[in-house]
Amino acid sequence: MSSENKNITIMVADDEEVVLSLVRDTLEDEGFNIITSLDSYECLAEFDKQHIDILISDIRMPKMNGIELVKKAKLKQPNLVVVFMTGYANLNSAKEAITQGASDYILKPFELIEMRNAVEKAVAQLQKESNSKNSDEQLDHLSNLNEMHLVGDKSSQIKMSLKFTVTHSKAKHGSFLYWNSDQTEFKMISINGDQIVEKDLPTDILNNVVSATDFSELEQPKIINSLYQHPFLKSNSTEAREFVVPCWYSDDSPMVMVRVNRSLLLYGILMINAPVESTTMIKSNLKFLSITAQQLALSLENIDLLEKSQSAYHKLKELQDETIQLEKMATKGEMSAEIGHELNNFLGVVAGSLSLLDYQIKQKKYDKLDKHLIAMHDNIGKIKKFTSNLMELRPISTKNEIMFFNKLLTEVIDYLKPQKRYQGVTINFKPCQQQIPFHADTLHIQQLLYNLFNNAADAMLDTTEKQINVTSSIDTDKNRFEISISDTGEGISQDNIEKAFSEKFTTKKTGHGFGLLVCKRIIESHQGELHIDSTVGLGTTISIEFPLANSSTLQELELIS
Repeated sequence: MSSENKNITIMVADDEEVVLSLVRDTLEDEGFNIITSLDSYECLAEFDKQHIDILISDIRMPKMNGIELVKKAKLKQPNLVVVFMTGYANLNSAKEAITQGASDYILKPFELIEMRNAVEKAVAQLQKESNSKNSDEQLDHLSNLNEMHLVGDKSSQIKMSLKFTVTHSKAKHGSFLYWNSDQTEFKMISINGDQIVEKDLPTDILNNVVSATDFSELEQPKIINSLYQHPFLKSNSTEAREFVVPCWYSDDSPMVMVRVNRSLLLYGILMINAPVESTTMIKSNLKFLSITAQQLALSLENIDLLEKSQSAYHKLKELQDETIQLEKMATKGEMSAEIGHELNNFLGVVAGSLSLLDYQIKQKKYDKLDKHLIAMHDNIGKIKKFTSNLMELRPISTKNEIMFFNKLLTEVIDYLKPQKRYQGVTINFKPCQQQIPFHADTLHIQQLLYNLFNNAADAMLDTTEKQINVTSSIDTDKNRFEISISDTGEGISQDNIEKAFSEKFTTKKTGHGFGLLVCKRIIESHQGELHIDSTVGLGTTISIEFPLANSSTLQELELIS
């Protein structure tokens, strides 16, 4: 007797009581659920009350014959499997039986073995159709599962996956016991009827449980019929039971367990209830449950990777911001050193002239005083001009503001020209005839220009011709303007051009390599585009395009001007 037969219901319809009794006794011994009926209409009414798997019917019956009964019964339950009996066999009745899809056709009187064989054949057909239906349903489930695993935070993903698994396993309850990679957090999420419960578990107890458990036996879904078979409870104390056994579990209801892992990383254990009456169905879906666990593990891995990527991105952005701040500090430090150097030069002339002036007075050589006074006057004038340029180059705020680009560029060049780095360097500036309205962070643009001009000057340290040519132009059709800075320096190889603005790069012995990276960041933050044209031994041209200020900004500028 097969334990699976008790899940199969057979209706026997015949107008002879002796036949019904014989068939019932034969099939009940095999464990089937048997219903009998002497009347075709009463038999048909049973199909509205309950599910019937197999119908065994006589063909010739009063009121409604067996062929008609099967036609109407299949309208109510299309998957019905049919076995016909008849004591009046003929070719027409056989053809009609075949037309109705009968799995077998038995002649009366029949041997008991014939009835058993016919029912066995009907059960095989029933299982074949059920497996085919399950396969189609599982393909649909897998398609839905593939679309579902695309979302959200870890808790939401687990709840969605658990609900999906419980629903498509035709279960009522399910749980997922999971932990993070370093086992500092343990949780149990359960579906108990219509409720979803999330519970934090004690780390110390669960750490010991997980460490002492052999998870290899859960590589494939495993049906647990007793808590003695529970992997977590085999080698652990009873205090772990309340944390690893789902709240919905009962001793009379088997439970399916499968591990959720990706490669060597174990995320947790999936547990689904398997009611006794549906054990066969659960077994037919174990493969689907295994695939569901794999998909859940993949989703959790993707969420982990996404969180790590987001964290890495935020850290990278913070580092980039810190880099800009460091570059600002480095720039200010470099500027301070050069400012001090230039002021010392001017003050040195003044101090020297003052000493000579004092000496000539003491020597009463008054005719030579004018020479020293003129020198002092000239250098004090240079100091005033120098400090005036510094004041104009020091913005109070780093917020975006309305400015004229050519004006700022002229101020930067005037500030740079007297510095030691530019001694012997000719800076030629050809501005476009139109005003260039620009909405930008003044300090960042000053820093950008300062870096580019300094790089151009440094590139010409060992060249005979030292010339920087600067041009600006406007493309009104594109609503953009361009600045171009060319030098007659050593030039840059193509390999170094590709490196220069994509990684920390410098050819200077004392360079820190942040300058060009910061330049690129500033250009991109102002929606600019950078172009480099360089020939080794001849020089480099750097061109940058920026968007012009919009029309509302132009109106503001007109009011200001």
